[in-house]
Amino acid sequence: MAALSGLKVLDCTHVIAGAYCSLVLADLGADVIKIEPPAGESTRALRGDGFRAYDFVNRNKRAIALDLSTKGGADVVRTLAKTADVFVENYRPGSLDRMGLGYAELSKINPRLVYCSVSGFGGDGPYRERGGFDLIAQAMSGLMSFVGEPGSEVPCSTAVPISDLNAGLFGAIGVLAALQSRQTTGKGQHVESSLFESAMAATIWETGRFLTSGDLPSRTGTRHRLAAPYEALKTADGHMVVGVNSQRLWKRFCEALGEPDLAGEAGFDSPAARMQNRDALQARLEGILGRDTSANWVLKLEAVGVPAGPLNNLAQAWDDPQIKARGLLTEVAGRRFVRTPIKLHDTPVELTRGPAEVGEHTREVLAEAGFSPTDIDALVSQGAAATERKSEVSA
Repeated sequence: MAALSGLKVLDCTHVIAGAYCSLVLADLGADVIKIEPPAGESTRALRGDGFRAYDFVNRNKRAIALDLSTKGGADVVRTLAKTADVFVENYRPGSLDRMGLGYAELSKINPRLVYCSVSGFGGDGPYRERGGFDLIAQAMSGLMSFVGEPGSEVPCSTAVPISDLNAGLFGAIGVLAALQSRQTTGKGQHVESSLFESAMAATIWETGRFLTSGDLPSRTGTRHRLAAPYEALKTADGHMVVGVNSQRLWKRFCEALGEPDLAGEAGFDSPAARMQNRDALQARLEGILGRDTSANWVLKLEAVGVPAGPLNNLAQAWDDPQIKARGLLTEVAGRRFVRTPIKLHDTPVELTRGPAEVGEHTREVLAEAGFSPTDIDALVSQGAAATERKSEVSA
């Protein structure tokens, strides 16, 4: 049995952040019911070469199609909320309140409901009603001001949507905390996470240094802000990364390179000296590392306990024996997906279903909630609900 078996989650989300929050809950065993418009959630249209963006944050869920702007569609959600444990949404603050589906309304129907709102900027403050996008959050949080190569004036994002994903994770953590609190109080509560705050939270060390010294972080590429060499370095066939963050590791590193005297050479003989002379240190090390391949250097450094690794592309990363051994890539419904990377040894993470099509489970879920076949047909004919359209099924 999975950890969250028996937990019912209504997922009224779109795009990444909110959907990732409910995905984590689904992988932990919750029955997540995805509620989307009859036309389908917007990321279903982001596709090409057999790939559809929607699928990878919405597998392991059941899907129903409701038009929440209709009385019938909103009434169905209120009915489902009576027996739900969790409601996850990432509409702009106030949008669902106007439909009668906000926390105040649904908590009256079900006081035990944990209601999670994931938004761009949070439920209050001057930016409350602004739309939220990962890139905007990364820029406004200061994160992009120090991502990129040293000396470059070109802004860089983190490439992966870190504020979206962090907001989803913080939302899921908040939901789990609220469920634990409910065990004591018997009551649910409103949980919030936002892209802006989640991006700010990712700057924990950089902000800590700024608050301590007033120094603003600059772009350092792959270089660590407090240790050297701790970065990507060129080798004979590409790049590798090393993490030398102590004098003990520095000496071992130099010995593994076959250059033991380098450890005591002026300009490189202390952590402070290496930080001060990073450019010269990089040039010196790359001259040595260029004599062999990344794979061979990693083996030599591992042998003496110096943290190092190859700079992989995705194909190489997914072919890594450690990733294979841990089972991070899993298959369901004939397709491969990234498993949520949480190891629960007694109640393991499980993928039980692939991504559902628009309205695939509308009849099933509504029947479970007490709607008769006639009731469901009426909702469909009114446009308040929709059932699966076979043309939506992806390759």
